[in-house]
Amino acid sequence: MTRKALVVSCVCLIATLLTGISVARAQSSEFTTEPDKSMASAQESFVKGDMNAAAEHIKKAAGYVRAESSKVTKSSSKAVKKAADDLDKLGNEVKKGTVKSPDELKKSFAKVDHALAKAWHETAAAEQKAGRNSTNALARAGSSLEGAAQWTGTKLEGGTRAAVDAVNSAGKSAEKGARMGADAVGRAFRSIGDGIADIGRKISG
Repeated sequence: MTRKALVVSCVCLIATLLTGISVARAQSSEFTTEPDKSMASAQESFVKGDMNAAAEHIKKAAGYVRAESSKVTKSSSKAVKKAADDLDKLGNEVKKGTVKSPDELKKSFAKVDHALAKAWHETAAAEQKAGRNSTNALARAGSSLEGAAQWTGTKLEGGTRAAVDAVNSAGKSAEKGARMGADAVGRAFRSIGDGIADIGRKISG
């Protein structure tokens, strides 16, 4: 390889690495809640080549997800625990250096958020059936769905986007005892369910 070719090659490599780091940092700043915040930090550390830090962030996310398993319905708890176990396994693989691409992390993180979205959606259904306020569960389902969408590189649109925005707003009011109307809850439930199904197809496709 000539000196000129070597210089060009090095410049391209550096540019690629810097681009990857800047993308990771941008993505990290998009998440403000757990487990996405820890998963985004893991991806950022992974891109920088710090596998030990990436593994620690993944373990932290796994702990959060495992704690969530006790808050959803019993029928959904098993799937959430499995998502936490999968994160633990991923952290071990990252630490060993067997995970080679940040895309592997993204797909795994999308699956975690998708599992949480499904679990909270099912929890909302159970709360509605019992006549309880399902606003908070729907808001959590929407938040997890949004995280899953971001990890797959897509955006929520149409009715699903509107439903997530509505339950997020209502979730804040629910802390003060407010409730969404029955019709609004029904629309949000259906739209978020459609979004969960759509992102599920993207993850498995």
